[in-house]
Amino acid sequence: MKMPRAILLLPLLLIAAGCATPEARIRRHPEIFASFPPDVQAQVRQGHIALGFSPAAVRMALGEPDRIYRRATTNGINEVWAYTAYDYRTAPQYATVFAPAAEPWPGAGFAPGVVLVEIHQPNEYEALRIEFEGDRVKAIEALKR
Repeated sequence: MKMPRAILLLPLLLIAAGCATPEARIRRHPEIFASFPPDVQAQVRQGHIALGFSPAAVRMALGEPDRIYRRATTNGINEVWAYTAYDYRTAPQYATVFAPAAEPWPGAGFAPGVVLVEIHQPNEYEALRIEFEGDRVKAIEALKR
């Protein structure tokens, strides 16, 4: 008996989704979470960050950054973590299809036709940038949408 691929992939997707929440990261690293002051712990649980947070607190609240930049300043080199988000746009698009030919050409096989379809296009954008100076958050830049 063959199992559909979707059923086989489900456990992997659930594991990946479980790692994507602050609670999952806290469960995975309780000793790091316990080292944070109570006010930082409360914000991390909600997936929030603030100025002065350590890289460990940011990782616990938001996960791994999608991109890391280096920024040169008069005080030295700062690290900037970027987190991306997605929105989805629907755009109409014409597509050529081949459909079974009907009257007036019986036995003609397939005939081309043009149909209008909706394409769902993901749009990736940087939603959040966090700049560290030394080992603390110096600046938080969030995209206003």
